[in-house]
Amino acid sequence: METTLLDHPAIQSGVAPFFCALIVAGIFYRINVVAGLSIIVGFAVSVLLSTGFAFDPLTSTRKLMLIVLIAPVLGVLLTYFGNYSKTTLNVFYALGALAMLWVLWPVLSRDPAGMFLPVAGYMLYSAWMVGIFLRLGEASSLSGGVASTTVGFGVGLTALIGASALLGQMGLSLGAAAAAYLFVQLISKRETDAGFTLTLTSGFMAALILPAAVVYAKVPWIVLPIIAIVPIIAFYPFEDEDRTWKNTMTLFAVMALPIGYAIYLTVNSAGEMIM
Repeated sequence: METTLLDHPAIQSGVAPFFCALIVAGIFYRINVVAGLSIIVGFAVSVLLSTGFAFDPLTSTRKLMLIVLIAPVLGVLLTYFGNYSKTTLNVFYALGALAMLWVLWPVLSRDPAGMFLPVAGYMLYSAWMVGIFLRLGEASSLSGGVASTTVGFGVGLTALIGASALLGQMGLSLGAAAAAYLFVQLISKRETDAGFTLTLTSGFMAALILPAAVVYAKVPWIVLPIIAIVPIIAFYPFEDEDRTWKNTMTLFAVMALPIGYAIYLTVNSAGEMIM
């Protein structure tokens, strides 16, 4: 079968999601709730070019895809019809945990005794990531963009090194699309809230992709608490606009430390399993 440029993994997981998200974020940069949807546009383009949208049979990976597609809808609803409160945060903690349980239910049902504690840990991680990204929805758009970009690339590279090409591609598409959103925010020099459409989509992707890579690939579980630290760094307060680029690069540099360590652990773990 003849291959085309669009069949190349780098195009599917990086280039195409970036430029499609860039177009959406650029056109709607003044409408933050729409600009935040650039993340899901990048993810959708990546899936369309790689596996396509098919949900039958409903495998764990397809459940993950479905949840990610629903996440921005929740973000829009929360923006226009809800209010951010402690109760809202608790609800999304629960949704993150339940989403993880649904994705990993086939594994848990086959070995309830052996997988109960691991799955409980993955649910805790998922709840945390959804909750912390939800809190970023009211932080700076630059903070949300940096967190989504860094965590996306970190999760994607970790899953890819751990021998899950599909999950890795999903994570990288998040990183690429978030980078496009962040680029537009930096160029326009707008200081707005990150918005729930952006952060909830990023949060659910980060929450579900990495535990799935731990279960179905060769990613060591220890990377979960390491990656979980990264979004906390994004709450660093940005200073005046004249130092926006400097502050953004500083955040990237600090976030790269735990991301780099997670990748290092995954490389070692995957290498040991191959040997």
